[in-house]
Amino acid sequence: MMPSPVEIVGTLAWGTVVGLDLVSVPQGLLSRPLVAATVTGLLVGNITGGLMAGMVLELYALDVLPIGASRYPDYSVAAVAGGVAGALVTPTLAVGVAGLIGLPMAAVGGWTLQTLRRRNALSVRRRLERVAAGDGRAIWELQRNGMLRDALRSFGLAVIGSGLAIVVTRVPWDEFANARVLSWAVLAGGIAAALGGAVRSAGRGARRRWLAVGLATGTIVVLLR
Repeated sequence: MMPSPVEIVGTLAWGTVVGLDLVSVPQGLLSRPLVAATVTGLLVGNITGGLMAGMVLELYALDVLPIGASRYPDYSVAAVAGGVAGALVTPTLAVGVAGLIGLPMAAVGGWTLQTLRRRNALSVRRRLERVAAGDGRAIWELQRNGMLRDALRSFGLAVIGSGLAIVVTRVPWDEFANARVLSWAVLAGGIAAALGGAVRSAGRGARRRWLAVGLATGTIVVLLR
């Protein structure tokens, strides 16, 4: 199934909004993989596939702490690409193909964030004297140009990611006997990443013990259902 032109345009627009939400505006958690991929699935016509893609990529994103100038993968637009992939394949392959597209795109997105930061820093240096003098127009120029750069970055990633997703989903995955193994591998990696992030965030002492209690309780509840 190929997305229609309207679906493609909607996906690219959504990818641009999601990329802007990560850093620029409105920072309303639209960039979370669970949200980004699920809405993408809705736009493409398969919300279930988008939801599955978002769930697994959210696990990987839980290992990321976007603090200050730290370097981290950008799962925002990557989740849109993963959502396209997940929506265009069968449910048993949605997780695997979403990871196959989304994880590399997250790494590329992280690199583009660093490039964007360097370009914004250069723009600030060029207007430093005007900003120090209280020139409101210089501040407006910095804000406007930074958002435009981020929008172009996000749109470019959406184009590349969605294009790759469409190409990859044209592969006859169902003909491969062990194609489902890809989904299990991607899911296992996501669980490991989420657990690793939880352990680091918990630190030591009582918080780590409560984390263990929570994991044990959740596991028991799942097993007893």
